[in-house]
Amino acid sequence: MSTPTPHRAPDAGAVRAPAPDLQAEALRIAARVRRQVARAADPGRIDSELSLLNRFAEHEDVDVVVGPVLAELVAAALLSARLTSGLVDPTTGVSAWRALDGLDPDPAPGIGRVELDPSTRRLRMGRGTVLDLAPVAGAWAADRTVRLFAHEHPGHALVAEVGGACAVGGPPAAAAALVAAGPAARTAPGAGPCAEVVPTVRAALVGRGLRGLAVLEHPGDAVVDPVSGAPVASPWDRVVVAAAGAVEAQAYARAAHVLGRDAPGWLAACGAEAELTGSRPGSNLRRRLRTPGWPGRPGAGAA
Repeated sequence: MSTPTPHRAPDAGAVRAPAPDLQAEALRIAARVRRQVARAADPGRIDSELSLLNRFAEHEDVDVVVGPVLAELVAAALLSARLTSGLVDPTTGVSAWRALDGLDPDPAPGIGRVELDPSTRRLRMGRGTVLDLAPVAGAWAADRTVRLFAHEHPGHALVAEVGGACAVGGPPAAAAALVAAGPAARTAPGAGPCAEVVPTVRAALVGRGLRGLAVLEHPGDAVVDPVSGAPVASPWDRVVVAAAGAVEAQAYARAAHVLGRDAPGWLAACGAEAELTGSRPGSNLRRRLRTPGWPGRPGAGAA
């Protein structure tokens, strides 16, 4: 069986800093993080650390010390699984690969077959466990860029977007103002999906401490139900989720597609805010549901 590569690596992304000199520094940091993620977990690179690990794990148990970036990506993926009670699962690598090839579904083995010691970076995986870290990689890269920028330039705000995930850092007022000013400047052509969220809405969410945003549209085969191993038939065309960080927001957005119509109440119970848009079966009418605290909804908390 060939190593599955169901997702592309995170794109070049976007950053927005409050001044030209800081913008240049943010671009440098974002590029460094992107290179680190590519070396550690790019599914399109046969020499990435994760690709080598997955090929070995297809046939043997794994017990190895991994690099620091891959260790953090695995930790973020395991956190996503715990936050969503297994609705999001990094062990769906084989399931996603089979879905793309039109093969019968194969349930994910589950994170019980993955053990990571963060202090030593020792990773253990049961034979046949193939990790798919692409969904979490972009969100982790956005969070990581913001953290590194804050360390090197304390007191300044930054917006970092990678793929469909966005992270915001800096003092609350400055961060909210930077988000309200408009979308981040792309480091590559094209506009990211996070840029389509109204800036005033994003600023209100940031003002409430929700520094991560994720947008997941038309998931298709990209979201797999870990229990059945089959692609999710989501009723949502677009899910926008705000949470404490980008990794959390991305996890909740993917889980929302798995949950379907039960997602709005579940997201609110998790402490996230969301806007979900979908079409009714057999109808051209679109519906939009929002959690109680989503900005602009009657009764929502003030920013």
